[in-house]
Amino acid sequence: MKKVVLCFVILLTGCASIIRDNTQVVPIQSNVEEADIEVTNSKGAVVYTGQTPTTVWLKPSKNGYFSPEKYMIKASKKGYTTSYTPIEWHISNWYWFGNLVFGGLIGYFIVDPLTGKMYYLDEVAHVQMSKSNSK
Repeated sequence: MKKVVLCFVILLTGCASIIRDNTQVVPIQSNVEEADIEVTNSKGAVVYTGQTPTTVWLKPSKNGYFSPEKYMIKASKKGYTTSYTPIEWHISNWYWFGNLVFGGLIGYFIVDPLTGKMYYLDEVAHVQMSKSNSK
């Protein structure tokens, strides 16, 4: 009986949902020390303010089916041009290949897309700023 229950539980999971967490650590680096940054989500809400270098905790997905979250970093500092850098989302290899072994069709089309754990964000966000020409 225990084997039947274990098999049932495994079949109702998605591989990325087993491996990934709801949030991800994303270090933000810049070619300019102590640049002021503001991170916004896809709705335009500010989710973080601070200075570089820093590390932020972000959710790779929104609530919803097949809904990756999109983030934008706005970096500014006196003497430099304001810079905008996206934090890109990607689909996890655990989603593609792990569901072949563990999750099956339920993992591919239900569990991982609903939980959003099939997505991950850039492992490091690099902000490039250039000196301003105005005097």
